[in-house]
Amino acid sequence: MSTPKFFVVARVVGRDGALPLWKDRLFALCGVSATEPLGDSYYWGQDLDGEPDTLWGLEGYTHPIGFFLGHVSTDIFKDEMAKVDADALLRHEQGLASPDYDLHHYDWAGGWLKRDNDPDRDSTTSNVVVYHFWVKDSSQRGEVLNELRGFAAGQKGLPDGLLQSCGLLEECRDDKMLTMWLRTTSADGMERLFSSSSFLSLLAKIKPMIGKEEIHRSKAFNGHLDIKPNP
Repeated sequence: MSTPKFFVVARVVGRDGALPLWKDRLFALCGVSATEPLGDSYYWGQDLDGEPDTLWGLEGYTHPIGFFLGHVSTDIFKDEMAKVDADALLRHEQGLASPDYDLHHYDWAGGWLKRDNDPDRDSTTSNVVVYHFWVKDSSQRGEVLNELRGFAAGQKGLPDGLLQSCGLLEECRDDKMLTMWLRTTSADGMERLFSSSSFLSLLAKIKPMIGKEEIHRSKAFNGHLDIKPNP
């Protein structure tokens, strides 16, 4: 029996002025990720919500072991993390156990990260929104997910749709949480999506089941998406 791809959405809180050095570190890490047997997606950007030295990343693997053992065991990962510590790039505390690494772990639950008719599908400068939802009761997560899947399918079928990615993720350790990972070519495109009738209709349908939501915006600067076939 095949398992769904495994994803991590990461928020990394950097110290003031750290972004240029973080870009250097992530350039190397993105490169090695693409060569790993279980590596699938590695996409990083700069926060657009008032924390310019905070990073947002999506990491995807064909199996969880690719994240927990594979990526972190590479010489390049160890070398780059040593440089992160040497330059004190995190805001509050250095080291892999730092609370400045804020991670959510997910199973892939539907949607898509690229579509064939998008000429910019491999863009490394897209605008990204991480849209977190928490349902009021864990029994409602499946119903909300079905609504999100319907929205994602409808968007992928549009010949000139705004969305480049509409990934749906189920948090592994929090059974009330799920996340939409959205990508567009521009910030204006994202705002047009959010004001569209289809998106507003989606939010209206799921609103009675949602207890909390968060929206996080970023601008990508490096990475790759969906380079391995689905299981």
